[in-house]
Amino acid sequence: MRHTITRTIIAIIWFIAAVAGLFTANYIMTVVGVIAGFMYLSSANNTRKKEKDNK
Repeated sequence: MRHTITRTIIAIIWFIAAVAGLFTANYIMTVVGVIAGFMYLSSANNTRKKEKDNK
């Protein structure tokens, strides 16, 4: 459970960084932030599903 929460929080931080990149017109950082955010979010979702299946 802790891994899921941690990865979700990290994903939210990456999405906030992506929004900050939009405001500063740093489009490369925006793309990196969105990709990293989705990767962490999908990792958290996969971990949650595995934990749910093991119970």
